[in-house]
Amino acid sequence: MELNTTFIGVVILLLIFVPVTYLIVNASGKEKKLRNVISQLSHNNGIQLKNIDFIGNCIIAVDENAKKLVYTSKSNPTGDFKIIDMEEIKDCRAKSVKLSGKSLDWVGLEFVAKSGRLEIPFYIETNDEEYTRDPHVCLQDAKRWETTLKPLLKAS
Repeated sequence: MELNTTFIGVVILLLIFVPVTYLIVNASGKEKKLRNVISQLSHNNGIQLKNIDFIGNCIIAVDENAKKLVYTSKSNPTGDFKIIDMEEIKDCRAKSVKLSGKSLDWVGLEFVAKSGRLEIPFYIETNDEEYTRDPHVCLQDAKRWETTLKPLLKAS
């Protein structure tokens, strides 16, 4: 009787842990592939990235020596790949938009350049297609990136 109970317990544990382990391994494999794609695209443009950050659907990285910011999306990393020359940017700030109540509807970085404004979204409330983190966590990430990018601006 005890052997049957032990066997059933082991089967239940396997039914729980095998799918969870598979999801963790699968997710880390996709992230590693995206890192390699972004690194290769950046290297082709003469940019050496030190760290690549994943925030919601946004992938963002910076080359502090060349003063270039690279960003793209997880859903289309090669098609959405963009490079911003930080020496052409006048100002950079973390931006959040509250349209209703206490929740944040949009969080990201806003850049003011000679040619106009550019925004990189980290969190969009109305976007249900992509997995995103809590908007307040994304706001903290945006503030962290603001402090990283401010010294690279031309005025600094």
